[in-house]
Amino acid sequence: MKRTIIHIMFWSSLFAMYLVSYKRFDATYSWLLAVKELIVITSIFYFTSYFIIPKYLLKGRYTICLLWLAVIYTWWGLLTYLTCWGINSYINPSKRLQEYVDHVLKIGLSGLFNYSTFTFYLLDFIYFISFPLGIKLTKAILDIRNEKTQLELENLELDLSNVQLELAFLKAQINPHFLFNTINNIIFLVSVDPPRAEKSLTQLSGIMNYLVYESDKPVVSLEFEFAFLESYIELEKLRLSNKVRTVIYIETDSNDYFVVPLIIFPLIENAFKHGPMSSNKNAWVDIQVFAKDGGLNVNISNGYKRVDKPVGYVGGIGVDNVRKRLELNYPNQYNLEINETRECYTVRLELNLSSYTRNSTTKIVNYA
Repeated sequence: MKRTIIHIMFWSSLFAMYLVSYKRFDATYSWLLAVKELIVITSIFYFTSYFIIPKYLLKGRYTICLLWLAVIYTWWGLLTYLTCWGINSYINPSKRLQEYVDHVLKIGLSGLFNYSTFTFYLLDFIYFISFPLGIKLTKAILDIRNEKTQLELENLELDLSNVQLELAFLKAQINPHFLFNTINNIIFLVSVDPPRAEKSLTQLSGIMNYLVYESDKPVVSLEFEFAFLESYIELEKLRLSNKVRTVIYIETDSNDYFVVPLIIFPLIENAFKHGPMSSNKNAWVDIQVFAKDGGLNVNISNGYKRVDKPVGYVGGIGVDNVRKRLELNYPNQYNLEINETRECYTVRLELNLSSYTRNSTTKIVNYA
């Protein structure tokens, strides 16, 4: 009903405009020409709007659209000629309107496409048709743009949902073997080294607390993220033999940095999982993570025994998850490099921490 009322109001306003326009010819019979224009323009408008534009113009079939322009131009010219013939035959118009009618009848329908009289019809046709069709074309273009924008947003939301699901899976998969072995090691330490057992239990509690209460937030303090990583690394070292060389350096020059949670963790987990846990010889891990001057630098390397993967092997989601989350949360704000040889696996990540502030979880991207 609202749509119908809007259309009625629009055409009523346009009809009034036509009346004013034709009153310069004849104040008494100007309504005849105005009615003619209204009939022609409404028929052209609705057929063009709901058939030609969606079926041909928006699908790039421009030849048919050009032919349609010729058809509606001819239709407009035909009704103009018939209206003038009726005025000349049945009424006695003013001198000025009679001159217009005589001119239309003189050049006839052939004048629609005659080079010498073509502009007479064409200019009037453009004048009357451009306003309503211009509105419709503008709306159609805006609708297409909005649809594309909406589709892009839906795709982005889908990507984000997928990454969130993968993140939830990532948190859930914090290696069950890691938890099982850690608990067993703590049980063993209770009898041989109670202080260390207590410290390890506190670290495990901190890890679980972080995963449950902090990792669902859009961003967390880098201080919390580092504390989580340090606890995880210490518990991994608890599982390792003393023969495994581990070099760990985690430092920051400020506690004011914020970061997307668990963005670094899969890289560190992989270093232990595919390093000491799968390499019996030359087992070592080197983790260097430091934040300085608004940037985060991560350098992780580990001894690596390369094994050819079987056909159809599908790896874990760790690194792919990191890439997706970096692209979504830090577009053009990071650099991730991964190098692999038969004996060493290296990951380097540079990340701009200025994308987030302490007082806001809204991303502030600087593309300069």
